[in-house]
Amino acid sequence: MKNLLKITLLSAVIAFFTSCETGELELLVSPNDVTVDNADPNFVLNDIQLTFNGIVGGYSGSSRAITRQINQFESYSNNVSNLTLNGPWAQSYQMFSNIDLLQGINDAQGDDGGIPYHIGMAQVIEAYAYMLLVDYLDDVPFTEAVQPSEFPNPNPDSGAAVYAAQLELLDEAIANLNLGDANNSRIPDDLYYSDGFESSNWIALANTLKLRANLNTGDVAGVNAAASSNIIDENDEDFQFGFSTATNPNSVHPFFGGSYGASGAGARMSNQLFDFMNVGSPEGEFIETGTPVDPRARYYFYRQTGNDPTNSDIPCEGSNLYDYCYVGNAYWGRDHADNEGLPNDGLKRTAYGVYPGGGAFDANQFAPTPAVASSSASLSGAGIRPIYLASFTQFSLAEGALRIGSNGNPRSLLEAGIRSSLTKVRDFGNQVETVGEVDGEDVDFAMTNTEINNYVNSVLSEYDSAPNNDARLAIVAREYFIAAWGNGTEPYNLYRRTGLPDLQDPIIAAGEFPRSYQYPLTEVNGNPNIQQRAITSKVFWDTTGNLD
Repeated sequence: MKNLLKITLLSAVIAFFTSCETGELELLVSPNDVTVDNADPNFVLNDIQLTFNGIVGGYSGSSRAITRQINQFESYSNNVSNLTLNGPWAQSYQMFSNIDLLQGINDAQGDDGGIPYHIGMAQVIEAYAYMLLVDYLDDVPFTEAVQPSEFPNPNPDSGAAVYAAQLELLDEAIANLNLGDANNSRIPDDLYYSDGFESSNWIALANTLKLRANLNTGDVAGVNAAASSNIIDENDEDFQFGFSTATNPNSVHPFFGGSYGASGAGARMSNQLFDFMNVGSPEGEFIETGTPVDPRARYYFYRQTGNDPTNSDIPCEGSNLYDYCYVGNAYWGRDHADNEGLPNDGLKRTAYGVYPGGGAFDANQFAPTPAVASSSASLSGAGIRPIYLASFTQFSLAEGALRIGSNGNPRSLLEAGIRSSLTKVRDFGNQVETVGEVDGEDVDFAMTNTEINNYVNSVLSEYDSAPNNDARLAIVAREYFIAAWGNGTEPYNLYRRTGLPDLQDPIIAAGEFPRSYQYPLTEVNGNPNIQQRAITSKVFWDTTGNLD
């Protein structure tokens, strides 16, 4: 790692996140009081873990909009600007300082065996965070970073060089995690895996990050090597952050916090995703005509009303600009880049459901979200942030087999990914009441094995009928996109890697699709070595053609 930064811990605890999906650090300890000699490594590592969760959330919100997971209002530049990454940028480099502090604690305790588990975990998180910076910005400060005395205005390293350095850091992390096993080292707190710290989980994450990086860069040997090791390929290995129902401090999932208060739904849903999941009426504009409704729909979305939108609630009605406008079946969403007026429909439009945001399961209650926020059908905000899941691994391996010729049977991997996602969503929803009423009779709307098998068989039949690998890859990409609900970064990377899935064009002149993001304005103004980039500039691994 880099030399120990001669500053101290910047903060103690992250305030859990509100609907903006970013966190602010609360200064509880004087920076002049914390040193490598008196800092508690668990305290420092916990701050690192919490900060990273905020970083991931900060990237995800706008990424979900531009990739059509949720509705994007107006142009791309309205969603991606030189202010968008203020939080993730500042939090990342603050976190890197704290990782250096943790390394100093390890060095100071070297005679007693150090804290290799803590260091291994922190190195995995550091590598992930630097890779995310590159995925969004390409060239970023690395070798001169967080050394303000020597490099007050750090120069950026190339994205390719930063990626390569993180692959080496992941090897160091794995070595430290194995050293912890050998030395029976002090066990750290683990804020991501609910069953407590196990080194094997973090080694699986490290190897999966290698797979992720090598798939982005198209390194077949790297993908194959990672795939043959311990990776995240079972749902109990999923890398995710869990929220709670606590409101003081606010610890609920941002989806819940932004959609289950007095004003109702916050974000507007995407008609594109409704299309992919086949939730609308059969008269609509659907890609998957004839396939069953996606069994995850009642878990992903909560319908506040059983009525169709009318009058001022559907400003798109009658316009020939729209591909969908309204898909039917009381799923209220909007087309991509729809810039029509925003109706006062917060207590009517479709909201986030129980997965992953901890909201309500849709059992045909057709009641506003405030009325069901604390009901037996809701988790009251105790959702998860799905950062990297086993299903993502399976879809990535299927993509690799089809696109770059890496090992594996893409059809089998596609099936494994779909089943992993469906099972995870169903298991998550098993925590709430899923019974509703139809014509006076109780009906359990929970996902059944028959529905799972019907959906899987339908997609596999479509796959088997595809004329070539490009068409098969489009199916894999669509299923990955659906399974990634709640994670904006992986669909954003997928779309730039492959140009897939085939997404709705903006219905207005929305400008160029962001191939990368912009440096924070404060960084550009304060560091003469950082030159602003256009959102049309590609990151080093992005070789795909035009995107809309």
